[in-house]
Amino acid sequence: MLGKLWVFIRPVLFWGYRRGSWQYDLIVVGILVFIFLTPRGVFNDQPRLPNVRELQTLNDEQRTQVFLIEAGAVGGKQGAERQTALTEMLRRRTGRELQVVETRPTTNEQGEVTAYLVYTRP
Repeated sequence: MLGKLWVFIRPVLFWGYRRGSWQYDLIVVGILVFIFLTPRGVFNDQPRLPNVRELQTLNDEQRTQVFLIEAGAVGGKQGAERQTALTEMLRRRTGRELQVVETRPTTNEQGEVTAYLVYTRP
């Protein structure tokens, strides 16, 4: 019984049908139906937010801009090394050289740093 069933399953699993045959076309249609009709929620797929987001531009004489940068984006760097990494990320994101004036870590309920609020000036 299992041997007879394997005769039908084996070519499907190992793509054993010739191109242009009705079996081949049926497998291709099945794959396309799966791709286009499967809802996004089945895979718990969420759009990836960028590591660097501009939050606001403050109305002060220096035109201070505030950015939110995920903590994982700087890879656990500390001090001047972190400051350099943040400045480089902002340069790539905005295409301009910005001076980092202040960096404030934001934490979750467990006290872990999740992101940095970065205040910059042109």
